Amino acid sequence: MKTVIAFIPNVLTLCNLLSGCAAVSALFLRADFQAAFWLVIAAAVFDFFDGFAARMLHVSSPIGKELDSLADMVSFGVVPATVVFMLSMAAGEAGYGVSWLAYGGFLIAAFSALRLAKFNIDERQTEEFRGLPTPACALFFVSLPMLFVQGNGAEGGWASMPSEGWSLLAHPAVLLPLTAVFSALLVCDMPMFSLKFKTFGWEKNKLRYVFLFLSVIFIVWLGLAAPVMIILAYIVISTGRAVICRKCVKG
Repeated sequence: MKTVIAFIPNVLTLCNLLSGCAAVSALFLRADFQAAFWLVIAAAVFDFFDGFAARMLHVSSPIGKELDSLADMVSFGVVPATVVFMLSMAAGEAGYGVSWLAYGGFLIAAFSALRLAKFNIDERQTEEFRGLPTPACALFFVSLPMLFVQGNGAEGGWASMPSEGWSLLAHPAVLLPLTAVFSALLVCDMPMFSLKFKTFGWEKNKLRYVFLFLSVIFIVWLGLAAPVMIILAYIVISTGRAVICRKCVKG
């Protein structure tokens, strides 16, 4: 019985991995960005609850930690890279850019792997993150097509995305700089706040509550595309916090 209980967090981690695999399949087979979006949301939920279950059941293990990184690599590394690849390829074929530039999207997968390896050996990342977490990067990129997809069709693929929308979004002048910036953010050493609550008091969680309040506003305003603005807000707030903290230390 204890063995079965101990494996529960790993089952949740594997559900994270399977969600990522299904998202990749939806993108390559049907260019279904909406399905990929929801599958990454599901992966993020499983990613949260596998750690939560491990702490509650007191069954954390080195295998669980490594398995978690492998699952994250697929769901939060390969999936957003595939989104960028699919958008760029379509733009190239439509004459809006060069098709071979689409392969630059896989830099996200490469830098996600570096970020996950760094996280596993960095003991400073217990209270806060160093660099952008891979789930945040993934949510940003899978939400980009939602700026144009939602409300325009049921399938969530090319048919439901206005041509002027995806052609602008997928243009190399937009996607390549975004890919480069987010790849750099994944492996940078900038401290970025975590949403883990040790207590629920206002004094120690001001930043978290403000961020959650902004997130609710974005969700009401943008719907499925809200993660685009939420992640940008997270980056801006974390950057401002890091600058202020650095000035305080120097002062």
